[in-house]
Amino acid sequence: MQQAIFAAAGLTGLSLLVYLAYIIRFGVALRRKDEPGNNEKPFVSVVIAARNEEAALPMLLTTLVNQSYSQGMFEVIVADDDSTDNTAAVVRQFSARWPNVRLVSVTGRDKAVSPKKNALAQAVDVGSGSIILTTDADCMVGRHWIRSMVAYFEPDVAMVVGYSRTMLPDWRRATLAQKFEHFDFFAMFAAAAGAVAAGKPFSCSGQNLGYRRSAYDKVGGYQRIAHILSGDDVNLMQLMRHTGQRVRFANSHHAFASTRSVAGWRELLNQRARWASNFRWQATLNTEFFLYLCAVGLLQLGLVATLILQWRLGLAFVAAKLLAEWAFLVRSSKRFSFERERLRFFPVWFVLQVPYLWLVGALGQFNIFSWHGRR
Repeated sequence: MQQAIFAAAGLTGLSLLVYLAYIIRFGVALRRKDEPGNNEKPFVSVVIAARNEEAALPMLLTTLVNQSYSQGMFEVIVADDDSTDNTAAVVRQFSARWPNVRLVSVTGRDKAVSPKKNALAQAVDVGSGSIILTTDADCMVGRHWIRSMVAYFEPDVAMVVGYSRTMLPDWRRATLAQKFEHFDFFAMFAAAAGAVAAGKPFSCSGQNLGYRRSAYDKVGGYQRIAHILSGDDVNLMQLMRHTGQRVRFANSHHAFASTRSVAGWRELLNQRARWASNFRWQATLNTEFFLYLCAVGLLQLGLVATLILQWRLGLAFVAAKLLAEWAFLVRSSKRFSFERERLRFFPVWFVLQVPYLWLVGALGQFNIFSWHGRR
């Protein structure tokens, strides 16, 4: 029994130290001012992979054709990924009025391991922009989104990571799953921003992302990661990181994107399992990120084991993790205008993330998810 206690305490303590070191580093990095410094106005291609998105696309396209960025300096390319609804017709309606909106009919979906990468690659191939911006068909962006994202592309910057949040206007009427998703998005992107600011780009999301066409070409596009089912965003970022190219985070509120909330837990777990399926590939793409994720997973398991075997020590470990995360998220909430009322959800999120992380991790590693619904 004593050996079990010692092993659990040692594993948990070590994982906690690693985790706290990163949290502190991310928090310190976020304190630095990182203002946009590019005043140039390059031609931009906004690429969107869409499959059966006739309901969501009109809202996104409306926000894009009304951008403050000069209409003659950007194009919107929608890659219709073999939709069975009126997705193509919606795009054609917009292109009839706005010439800079283009439709690409995707081919080869049945032969692609990752249909989304296949669709995005075909959209990028026909694009003329030196800067590529991506978002998802069920997202919305602000009027100054393109201008704000481009402002972060200083000469040495290859990729710009944007902040994304769920659309949840009525917090009190939201379900538990929606509240958890909303808070978890905030926590994930705060950590991502801190990591990028610390010079350790770990994660990003295709919901709000930008990169130079030259950087994309330099790594061969998606060719080296075409065999990976998911990860059109984070794995592409790791390829660029490998070549020594700089990644920045867009802190401006004008650069934020919003996505719709999940309908329930099933949809949320399915989405996050897809994301988690990239875990094993980080062992070669970004070993440090892989080890960090291992430490986080072992910490969650170790906390439960230690609480069972030696509850006093377990409570001390839990308290250290809780205080560190609370301090980090409170500071981050100011950066990303996260409402104080919603910060009160922290205790619920803190408890639920233990089974949640292990569940989505297991589902992701065994590819137990589908591509139906949200990307």
